[in-house]
Amino acid sequence: MGEDGSGRVLRAESGRLRLGWRLLIFVVVALCVTVAVGLILPSHLVSGSVALLVGSCVGGWMLLASEGRRPAALGFHLSSEVGSELAVGVALGLGVALLAVTALWAAGAVRWVTETGTAVGWVTGAGSAVLILAIPAAAEEALLRGYPLQALAEAWGIGPALVVTSTAFALAHLGNPGVTPLAVVNIGLAGLWLGLVWVRTGSLWWATGAHLGWNWGTAYIADLPVSGLELFDAPYYGASMSGPEWLGGGAFGPEGSVLATLTLGAASWWCWTTDRLRASEAVVAAKPLVAVGPIVRPKKEFS
Repeated sequence: MGEDGSGRVLRAESGRLRLGWRLLIFVVVALCVTVAVGLILPSHLVSGSVALLVGSCVGGWMLLASEGRRPAALGFHLSSEVGSELAVGVALGLGVALLAVTALWAAGAVRWVTETGTAVGWVTGAGSAVLILAIPAAAEEALLRGYPLQALAEAWGIGPALVVTSTAFALAHLGNPGVTPLAVVNIGLAGLWLGLVWVRTGSLWWATGAHLGWNWGTAYIADLPVSGLELFDAPYYGASMSGPEWLGGGAFGPEGSVLATLTLGAASWWCWTTDRLRASEAVVAAKPLVAVGPIVRPKKEFS
Protein backbone atom coordinates (compact mmCIF):
# COMPACT_ATOMS: atom_id res chain seq x y z
CA MET A 1 0.00 0.00 0.00
CA GLY A 2 2.87 2.33 0.79
CA GLU A 3 4.33 1.78 -2.67
CA ASP A 4 0.94 2.31 -4.32
CA GLY A 5 0.46 5.51 -2.32
CA SER A 6 3.84 6.89 -3.27
CA GLY A 7 3.19 5.90 -6.88
CA ARG A 8 -0.03 7.88 -6.94
CA VAL A 9 1.80 10.91 -5.52
CA LEU A 10 4.42 10.75 -8.27
CA ARG A 11 2.36 9.64 -11.23
CA ALA A 12 -1.13 10.04 -12.62
CA GLU A 13 -3.31 7.04 -13.53
CA SER A 14 -1.86 7.17 -17.04
CA GLY A 15 1.58 6.51 -15.56
CA ARG A 16 2.82 9.93 -16.53
CA LEU A 17 4.79 11.98 -14.00
CA ARG A 18 2.50 14.56 -12.41
CA LEU A 19 2.72 18.22 -13.44
CA GLY A 20 4.17 19.46 -10.14
CA TRP A 21 7.06 17.00 -10.27
CA ARG A 22 7.79 17.79 -13.90
CA LEU A 23 7.93 21.51 -13.18
CA LEU A 24 10.15 20.87 -10.14
CA ILE A 25 12.51 18.80 -12.27
CA PHE A 26 12.58 21.57 -14.86
CA VAL A 27 13.50 24.17 -12.24
CA VAL A 28 16.20 21.98 -10.66
CA VAL A 29 17.79 21.01 -13.98
CA ALA A 30 17.60 24.56 -15.34
CA LEU A 31 19.15 25.95 -12.16
CA CYS A 32 21.96 23.38 -12.00
CA VAL A 33 22.88 23.79 -15.67
CA THR A 34 22.68 27.58 -15.39
CA VAL A 35 25.09 27.57 -12.44
CA ALA A 36 27.46 25.12 -14.16
CA VAL A 37 27.54 27.07 -17.44
CA GLY A 38 27.91 30.34 -15.54
CA LEU A 39 31.02 29.00 -13.80
CA ILE A 40 32.80 28.17 -17.06
CA LEU A 41 31.83 31.25 -19.06
CA PRO A 42 34.11 34.30 -19.01
CA SER A 43 32.79 37.32 -17.15
CA HIS A 44 30.65 39.35 -19.56
CA LEU A 45 27.55 41.50 -19.58
CA VAL A 46 25.36 38.74 -21.03
CA SER A 47 27.10 35.68 -19.55
CA GLY A 48 24.36 35.16 -16.97
CA SER A 49 21.70 35.30 -19.66
CA VAL A 50 23.61 32.80 -21.84
CA ALA A 51 23.79 30.43 -18.87
CA LEU A 52 20.07 30.85 -18.14
CA LEU A 53 19.19 30.24 -21.78
CA VAL A 54 21.21 27.04 -21.88
CA GLY A 55 19.80 25.85 -18.55
CA SER A 56 16.18 26.57 -19.53
CA CYS A 57 16.57 24.84 -22.88
CA VAL A 58 18.29 21.78 -21.43
CA GLY A 59 15.61 21.43 -18.75
CA GLY A 60 12.82 21.71 -21.31
CA TRP A 61 14.49 19.41 -23.84
CA MET A 62 15.09 16.72 -21.22
CA LEU A 63 11.45 16.63 -20.12
CA LEU A 64 10.17 16.71 -23.69
CA ALA A 65 12.54 13.86 -24.62
CA SER A 66 11.19 11.80 -21.73
CA GLU A 67 7.81 11.94 -23.47
CA GLY A 68 9.14 11.08 -26.91
CA ARG A 69 9.21 14.62 -28.28
CA ARG A 70 12.01 16.29 -30.21
CA PRO A 71 13.88 19.38 -28.94
CA ALA A 72 12.08 21.49 -31.56
CA ALA A 73 8.85 21.03 -29.57
CA LEU A 74 10.19 23.54 -27.04
CA GLY A 75 9.73 26.33 -29.60
CA PHE A 76 13.25 26.99 -30.90
CA HIS A 77 12.82 24.90 -34.05
CA LEU A 78 15.52 24.99 -36.74
CA SER A 79 14.09 25.61 -40.19
CA SER A 80 14.13 28.09 -43.06
CA GLU A 81 11.37 30.03 -41.28
CA VAL A 82 13.50 31.01 -38.27
CA GLY A 83 14.77 34.26 -39.79
CA SER A 84 11.35 35.49 -40.84
CA GLU A 85 9.72 34.55 -37.51
CA LEU A 86 12.41 36.34 -35.54
CA ALA A 87 12.33 39.41 -37.80
CA VAL A 88 8.53 39.76 -37.81
CA GLY A 89 8.51 39.19 -34.06
CA VAL A 90 10.99 42.06 -33.63
CA ALA A 91 8.83 44.25 -35.86
CA LEU A 92 5.77 43.42 -33.72
CA GLY A 93 7.57 44.21 -30.46
CA LEU A 94 9.09 47.39 -31.87
CA GLY A 95 5.69 48.53 -33.11
CA VAL A 96 4.06 48.00 -29.72
CA ALA A 97 6.94 49.78 -27.94
CA LEU A 98 6.83 52.79 -30.25
CA LEU A 99 3.05 52.97 -29.89
CA ALA A 100 3.47 53.24 -26.11
CA VAL A 101 6.25 55.82 -26.47
CA THR A 102 4.14 57.85 -28.92
CA ALA A 103 1.30 57.87 -26.40
CA LEU A 104 3.72 59.16 -23.75
CA TRP A 105 4.90 61.90 -26.11
CA ALA A 106 1.32 62.90 -26.97
CA ALA A 107 0.53 63.15 -23.24
CA GLY A 108 3.55 65.40 -22.71
CA ALA A 109 5.25 62.82 -20.48
CA VAL A 110 8.44 62.47 -22.55
CA ARG A 111 10.55 64.86 -24.60
CA TRP A 112 13.84 64.56 -26.47
CA VAL A 113 16.70 67.03 -26.66
CA THR A 114 19.47 67.06 -29.23
CA GLU A 115 22.92 65.75 -28.31
CA THR A 116 26.16 65.15 -30.16
CA GLY A 117 26.60 62.08 -32.29
CA THR A 118 27.15 60.66 -35.75
CA ALA A 119 25.07 58.49 -38.04
CA VAL A 120 27.75 55.77 -37.92
CA GLY A 121 27.73 55.93 -34.11
CA TRP A 122 23.95 55.61 -33.99
CA VAL A 123 23.84 52.62 -36.37
CA THR A 124 26.72 50.91 -34.57
CA GLY A 125 25.02 51.49 -31.23
CA ALA A 126 21.73 50.14 -32.58
CA GLY A 127 23.40 46.94 -33.73
CA SER A 128 25.25 46.50 -30.44
CA ALA A 129 22.02 47.04 -28.52
CA VAL A 130 20.29 44.29 -30.49
CA LEU A 131 23.09 41.85 -29.76
CA ILE A 132 23.16 42.72 -26.06
CA LEU A 133 19.37 42.46 -25.65
CA ALA A 134 18.79 39.34 -27.76
CA ILE A 135 20.18 36.71 -25.39
CA PRO A 136 18.37 37.97 -22.25
CA ALA A 137 15.11 38.05 -24.23
CA ALA A 138 15.62 34.48 -25.46
CA ALA A 139 16.57 33.31 -21.95
CA GLU A 140 13.43 34.75 -20.33
CA GLU A 141 11.25 33.29 -23.07
CA ALA A 142 12.80 29.83 -22.72
CA LEU A 143 12.45 30.00 -18.93
CA LEU A 144 8.76 30.93 -18.83
CA ARG A 145 7.22 30.58 -22.28
CA GLY A 146 9.15 27.40 -23.03
CA TYR A 147 8.39 24.19 -21.15
CA PRO A 148 6.47 25.70 -18.17
CA LEU A 149 3.82 27.43 -20.32
CA GLN A 150 3.33 24.32 -22.43
CA ALA A 151 3.07 21.96 -19.47
CA LEU A 152 0.69 24.23 -17.57
CA ALA A 153 -1.47 24.81 -20.66
CA GLU A 154 -1.70 21.08 -21.32
CA ALA A 155 -2.75 20.34 -17.74
CA TRP A 156 -4.87 23.36 -16.81
CA GLY A 157 -5.73 25.10 -20.08
CA ILE A 158 -4.35 28.15 -21.87
CA GLY A 159 -5.95 30.76 -19.59
CA PRO A 160 -4.57 29.52 -16.24
CA ALA A 161 -1.18 28.84 -17.83
CA LEU A 162 -0.96 32.42 -19.09
CA VAL A 163 -1.96 33.76 -15.67
CA VAL A 164 0.67 31.70 -13.84
CA THR A 165 3.55 32.44 -16.22
CA SER A 166 2.64 36.14 -16.50
CA THR A 167 2.52 36.44 -12.72
CA ALA A 168 5.91 34.75 -12.44
CA PHE A 169 7.27 37.15 -15.06
CA ALA A 170 6.02 40.12 -13.05
CA LEU A 171 7.36 38.80 -9.74
CA ALA A 172 10.79 38.27 -11.31
CA HIS A 173 11.03 42.06 -11.81
CA LEU A 174 10.14 43.05 -8.24
CA GLY A 175 13.77 43.83 -7.46
CA ASN A 176 14.27 46.19 -10.41
CA PRO A 177 15.05 49.87 -9.66
CA GLY A 178 12.07 52.21 -9.47
CA VAL A 179 9.46 49.45 -9.52
CA THR A 180 5.89 50.44 -8.57
CA PRO A 181 2.63 48.49 -8.22
CA LEU A 182 1.54 49.75 -11.65
CA ALA A 183 4.87 48.68 -13.13
CA VAL A 184 4.37 45.16 -11.75
CA VAL A 185 0.91 45.03 -13.35
CA ASN A 186 2.36 46.17 -16.66
CA ILE A 187 5.16 43.61 -16.57
CA GLY A 188 2.47 40.99 -15.99
CA LEU A 189 0.56 42.34 -18.99
CA ALA A 190 3.75 42.15 -21.04
CA GLY A 191 4.07 38.51 -19.97
CA LEU A 192 0.47 37.91 -21.07
CA TRP A 193 1.14 39.50 -24.45
CA LEU A 194 4.32 37.48 -25.02
CA GLY A 195 2.55 34.33 -23.86
CA LEU A 196 -0.20 34.94 -26.39
CA VAL A 197 2.41 35.36 -29.12
CA TRP A 198 3.60 31.85 -28.30
CA VAL A 199 0.07 30.46 -27.98
CA ARG A 200 -0.78 31.70 -31.47
CA THR A 201 2.51 30.73 -33.18
CA GLY A 202 4.06 27.98 -31.07
CA SER A 203 7.41 29.62 -31.76
CA LEU A 204 9.88 30.95 -29.22
CA TRP A 205 11.54 32.73 -32.15
CA TRP A 206 8.39 34.81 -32.49
CA ALA A 207 8.18 35.44 -28.74
CA THR A 208 11.89 36.25 -28.44
CA GLY A 209 11.62 38.65 -31.37
CA ALA A 210 8.65 40.46 -29.81
CA HIS A 211 10.44 40.66 -26.45
CA LEU A 212 13.60 41.95 -28.13
CA GLY A 213 11.67 44.48 -30.22
CA TRP A 214 9.97 45.94 -27.14
CA ASN A 215 13.23 46.27 -25.19
CA TRP A 216 15.18 47.61 -28.17
CA GLY A 217 12.50 50.14 -29.09
CA THR A 218 12.25 51.39 -25.52
CA ALA A 219 15.88 51.28 -24.42
CA TYR A 220 17.68 52.36 -27.58
CA ILE A 221 15.33 53.84 -30.17
CA ALA A 222 13.46 55.94 -27.58
CA ASP A 223 16.49 56.20 -25.25
CA LEU A 224 14.34 55.49 -22.18
CA PRO A 225 14.72 53.17 -19.17
CA VAL A 226 13.42 49.65 -19.67
CA SER A 227 12.16 47.92 -16.51
CA GLY A 228 13.97 50.52 -14.43
CA LEU A 229 17.34 50.00 -16.14
CA GLU A 230 19.23 52.69 -18.10
CA LEU A 231 20.93 50.40 -20.58
CA PHE A 232 22.01 52.64 -23.45
CA ASP A 233 22.72 56.22 -24.40
CA ALA A 234 21.77 56.70 -28.05
CA PRO A 235 23.72 59.36 -30.02
CA TYR A 236 21.98 62.46 -31.43
CA TYR A 237 19.29 62.73 -28.78
CA GLY A 238 18.47 62.18 -25.13
CA ALA A 239 15.09 61.56 -23.52
CA SER A 240 13.67 63.16 -20.41
CA MET A 241 10.45 62.13 -18.67
CA SER A 242 8.13 64.41 -16.74
CA GLY A 243 4.70 64.49 -15.15
CA PRO A 244 3.21 62.20 -12.52
CA GLU A 245 4.77 58.77 -12.18
CA TRP A 246 1.56 56.95 -13.12
CA LEU A 247 1.51 58.79 -16.45
CA GLY A 248 5.17 59.07 -17.40
CA GLY A 249 6.44 55.92 -15.73
CA GLY A 250 9.08 57.67 -13.64
CA ALA A 251 12.44 55.97 -13.17
CA PHE A 252 10.99 52.62 -14.28
CA GLY A 253 10.38 53.91 -17.80
CA PRO A 254 7.32 53.47 -20.02
CA GLU A 255 6.45 50.16 -18.35
CA GLY A 256 5.54 52.16 -15.25
CA SER A 257 2.91 54.23 -17.08
CA VAL A 258 -0.83 53.70 -17.37
CA LEU A 259 -0.38 54.36 -21.09
CA ALA A 260 1.69 51.18 -21.28
CA THR A 261 -1.18 49.39 -19.54
CA LEU A 262 -3.50 50.43 -22.36
CA THR A 263 -0.94 49.64 -25.06
CA LEU A 264 -0.05 46.19 -23.76
CA GLY A 265 -3.71 45.41 -23.16
CA ALA A 266 -4.50 46.35 -26.77
CA ALA A 267 -1.55 44.29 -28.04
CA SER A 268 -2.74 41.26 -26.06
CA TRP A 269 -6.26 41.63 -27.41
CA TRP A 270 -4.93 41.88 -30.98
CA CYS A 271 -2.79 38.76 -30.56
CA TRP A 272 -5.78 36.85 -29.22
CA THR A 273 -8.21 37.90 -31.95
CA THR A 274 -6.13 38.29 -35.10
CA ASP A 275 -5.86 35.64 -37.79
CA ARG A 276 -2.44 36.92 -38.83
CA LEU A 277 -0.47 34.94 -36.24
CA ARG A 278 -0.13 31.34 -37.31
CA ALA A 279 1.95 28.30 -36.46
CA SER A 280 4.42 27.40 -39.20
CA GLU A 281 4.76 23.93 -40.70
CA ALA A 282 7.94 23.44 -38.67
CA VAL A 283 6.08 24.16 -35.43
CA VAL A 284 3.24 21.78 -36.29
CA ALA A 285 5.74 19.07 -37.22
CA ALA A 286 7.54 19.55 -33.89
CA LYS A 287 4.36 18.58 -31.99
CA PRO A 288 4.43 20.81 -28.89
CA LEU A 289 2.49 19.67 -25.83
CA VAL A 290 -0.55 21.79 -26.75
CA ALA A 291 -2.16 22.77 -30.02
CA VAL A 292 -1.24 26.26 -31.19
CA GLY A 293 -2.39 28.60 -33.93
CA PRO A 294 -5.36 30.77 -34.92
CA ILE A 295 -8.65 30.39 -33.11
CA VAL A 296 -11.24 28.73 -35.31
CA ARG A 297 -14.43 30.77 -35.28
CA PRO A 298 -17.72 29.65 -36.80
CA LYS A 299 -18.64 31.44 -40.00
CA LYS A 300 -21.67 33.72 -39.87
CA GLU A 301 -24.72 32.44 -41.67
CA PHE A 302 -27.03 34.81 -43.46
CA SER A 303 -30.61 33.88 -44.08
